[in-house]
Amino acid sequence: MFPTPPRQKIILRSANLHSEDFGALFSKLFGNRYSDTPPLPSNIIIGGVYGRHEGVSFRRMHYHGDFTVTFPDPQDEITFVIPTAGRIIFNHATESIGMAHIGLAIDKADIRSMHFLDNHAQHGMSISRGQLTERLSMLLGKPVLQKIVFEPVVDLNTAPFQGIKALIDLATGTEFDVLINTGTLMPSRLREMLIDAVLEAWPHNFTEALRRPAPLIAPRHVKLVVEFIQAHPEQLVSGVDLARLSNVSQRALQEGFRRFVGTSIVAYQRQVRLERAYETLAQRHSGSVTEVALRFGFSNVGRFCQYFQKAYGVSPAQLIGRR
Repeated sequence: MFPTPPRQKIILRSANLHSEDFGALFSKLFGNRYSDTPPLPSNIIIGGVYGRHEGVSFRRMHYHGDFTVTFPDPQDEITFVIPTAGRIIFNHATESIGMAHIGLAIDKADIRSMHFLDNHAQHGMSISRGQLTERLSMLLGKPVLQKIVFEPVVDLNTAPFQGIKALIDLATGTEFDVLINTGTLMPSRLREMLIDAVLEAWPHNFTEALRRPAPLIAPRHVKLVVEFIQAHPEQLVSGVDLARLSNVSQRALQEGFRRFVGTSIVAYQRQVRLERAYETLAQRHSGSVTEVALRFGFSNVGRFCQYFQKAYGVSPAQLIGRR
């Protein structure tokens, strides 16, 4: 038998390297992710710890000197920055400035450059939008039908953000180097902990849903329609017909759904259809993506794949490949 090759390290430690030396070390471990950006000035000194594993990076870094990093192409991830010294400025539709006690959540699809000023230092992490959506969907137990939007500017003096900082300290410390760099379970567990910490502590448009207690008891007409949609996910029934089925006006049914289900009738129908499609595609011998899409009322397969990707953070094809 051939020996198992050593697994690629996921932790980079830099003891105050010049920018070109740091770039060479970074590229050796993680590939040249910034090949399209201009090189940094040679007098910039970079030190700290950087880790990356399957769509999640985490870092505790410091930079000596002022410089700018440009992004020619949008990146589908969210960056969370907890500054500890100096300033960092992101240029997008507006300008976001992070400094001690002021944290930032930045959608990197919207930015084109960032500036490091006054010997900036930070704790931070970047998480792919797909990873965030997939985990949030799992925690909520349903597809995520809206884009996750994080609070862009936060006060870091509150306990939850100190908790994120402490977790990054743990991830970048030396105690777990062997487990993180050579283990098979620890990197995945660490990645999940970082994602959960952000979803738990950093405010976003699903925070209330994550913390919501058991749902209110819905009135009979809402329960009747919910049960019908659950029992017949493949049927596309209009709001008028559903109201007639429950013997109330369409307006009363819509208001009942918003209050007790937390969404519109149409959105709930799509949610149930996506849930059933996910359950089906996760099973062996489920049929093709096209067959499953049509089975649950999605006549446009391309649009179904878009809905599915946004709702679960993975494509139907990727889900099939995991079976």
